[in-house]
Amino acid sequence: MKILILDEEFPWPLNNGKRTRSFSLTRALATHAQVSYLAYGDAGSGAVSALEEIGVRCHAVDPPDRRQSGPRFYLRLLLNLFSSLPYIVTSHYTERFAAELERLVTSESYDLVICEWSPYAIFLRGLTGVRSIVVAHNIESLIWARYEENETNPLRRWYIGIQKRKVESFEQACFAWANGATAVSHAEAEVIQGYGVDYRVETVENGVDVDFFRPTEDQPDSASMIFSGAMDWRPNQDAVEYLVHDILPRIRESEPEAEFRVVGREPSAAIRELDHIDGVSITGTVDDVRPYMARAALCVVPLRIGGGSRLKILAAMAMGKPVISTSIGAEGLDVTDASNIIIVDGAEAIAGAVLEGFRDPVRMAEIATAGRRLVEEQYRWESLGAKLHAYLQETLERP
Repeated sequence: MKILILDEEFPWPLNNGKRTRSFSLTRALATHAQVSYLAYGDAGSGAVSALEEIGVRCHAVDPPDRRQSGPRFYLRLLLNLFSSLPYIVTSHYTERFAAELERLVTSESYDLVICEWSPYAIFLRGLTGVRSIVVAHNIESLIWARYEENETNPLRRWYIGIQKRKVESFEQACFAWANGATAVSHAEAEVIQGYGVDYRVETVENGVDVDFFRPTEDQPDSASMIFSGAMDWRPNQDAVEYLVHDILPRIRESEPEAEFRVVGREPSAAIRELDHIDGVSITGTVDDVRPYMARAALCVVPLRIGGGSRLKILAAMAMGKPVISTSIGAEGLDVTDASNIIIVDGAEAIAGAVLEGFRDPVRMAEIATAGRRLVEEQYRWESLGAKLHAYLQETLERP
């Protein structure tokens, strides 16, 4: 099988959930097939080298300007009001990417094109001579609906509402341009199936490297919490601000020594300012999250916005850490409240669960052990890669 993957970037380093998933499943596919990767980036970069080391051939295209600040950014936002396509599509589309895709499909005789992020399905529209699938890391319209729900600024809420409706319209169309699709949870697969596509949507869950993320002998700080994730992503920023402003003060009323560490790349200026608050530590980009995870007594995931499923929860479970999450944070994972995770919603309830966790380490150890068992049994990348390969074969064999 000869495969071409389309993506916004080459997935390396593995410092966010999407990159981790994309790289891990690409590595698994490369053991079954000839895999090439077409993405924006630098042909001489370390990311390209990382993919080439696992047997993937890379094709780099000069990226567009996607900076999210400055006059040009706001001009692009303004101009998008006159487009029927959402900003997450128009900001990634270039004629040079489309031309390189056309050239590769014509010259390389691929069996299948994998669109690694649904906004890139715009490049599948009108593409002929090859079968394709769309990978839905999230239902993007659900994320935009949650952005709108949690936005308090009237102007931003108005603009987000416009984008939400455009994303909904795009999603309802884009999956029909492909011959197959995967989602990260059964619920999201059902959403795509409900768009009326004429193929079976497969669920390929997120996973974790259970050999890389393992329990350690390190003694955790007794009243410490960790949140890990890319801090240039708005849902993670909202979760951190929610915990610092609404949850942590309640915790410190009863546990004044409680500490909250935020570990993740590229924190915004607003997130970095939180480092000045007592009990809060913002690390910024780190080479390895595991030492920080090992020091934490609890992993807390107070997400209010998001879709897909959270690799940060799987990594914490693999390291033997008890996880306290909101319902949204735990979406898409086959977890059981009070068995292998604690699921609570609302600032008061989350604070109470954290305090109970600090006071009952024996119970938390039971939760952590059950979480480690879950990821070992259900969330290994190797088995998920085999599941994806089987679906690709099904897509090729379908009449």
